[in-house]
Amino acid sequence: MSGAILCGFALAIVTHRSELAEAFRQIGGLSAGWVAVLLVLSVAGIASEGLYASSVTPGLTVGHAVMVQQTTTAANNTVIGSGPVSTGLRIAMLRSWSITDTSIAITVVALNVIAAYKLWIVALLMAFLGLGGAASGSIDTRVFAVIAAVAIVVLTASTVLWWTLLHRPIVAAWIAQQAQRGWDRARRRWPRLPDAHLPAIVEHARAEAHVLARLHGGRIVVTSLVDQLIGIARPVAVVRAFGIDASVLSLSQVLIAYGLVRLAVALTPVPGGIGVAEVGLAALLTRLGGPPSTVLAAVLTYRALTFVLPMLTGAVCFTIWRRERRRAITAGPPGSDIGDDGAGSDHEHDPLVQGR
Repeated sequence: MSGAILCGFALAIVTHRSELAEAFRQIGGLSAGWVAVLLVLSVAGIASEGLYASSVTPGLTVGHAVMVQQTTTAANNTVIGSGPVSTGLRIAMLRSWSITDTSIAITVVALNVIAAYKLWIVALLMAFLGLGGAASGSIDTRVFAVIAAVAIVVLTASTVLWWTLLHRPIVAAWIAQQAQRGWDRARRRWPRLPDAHLPAIVEHARAEAHVLARLHGGRIVVTSLVDQLIGIARPVAVVRAFGIDASVLSLSQVLIAYGLVRLAVALTPVPGGIGVAEVGLAALLTRLGGPPSTVLAAVLTYRALTFVLPMLTGAVCFTIWRRERRRAITAGPPGSDIGDDGAGSDHEHDPLVQGR
């Protein structure tokens, strides 16, 4: 499927060469003021990602949070099936900064849960705008009705599930016991798998997550909201930067296109949504009334800021982290426990490790 999408994207580029040339001409003519605005929004987006990532990981500095967010985003944008790769990178980086395994597990789960919530909240907002007539008949309202229904079900079910797991230990314990049975069966088949007492591990992680939500829940919500608002502001700013005002494409129409494409990208396996995001945004914004060549210029600029830029900043962050890690290993005292994961002896006191 990924190959078919990428081939279709390449074909679209070849068949629209004249429009691409005009789009690049318009990009070159972008005013210095708008360039500054778009760069400020991009820097603010990087900072907001670091703030909310550090808020769910006690002991992690904002600078380190920025590094891990940019590195994992770059991996997501370049590797097909990047989930395990980006998760492995996150774990390695957090361990090198002496974050315990329990905190790492909570961070990985929390960030994925937050990302899912942000996705479906945007989808719900977009669906309500579409049902309110913002799409002006360009898109069948039944599409928005289905998306709204799915978003409400997902958000409600997720909220009930996570609240129950955090506040009802008996439910978390039952799930852990079922998982333990499956793990024990797997170990009988593959004896090399490590022994693990999952009920104790899950209860410790649940207790820590409950404390995190109680002490830092407000900060997590605020930083996630700020990051979401900056993410929404970027496509709007890019469209306005190219002179497409509200009389041509209203704020609601831009948000509808952004929400639909964001949902489509999340449901496709293509790294970074390449091809899906570009073609989808260009097609939707044009269908909603935007001039084709100007819309294409805006879409290419938006993708440069949200797809290409994180790859560059992620590569820089990864290089800095590798250099710091090598220095830390080299500077470690003889006989120290600093090894491949760079975690040192801090993990010896982590109940998650002891539970193993």
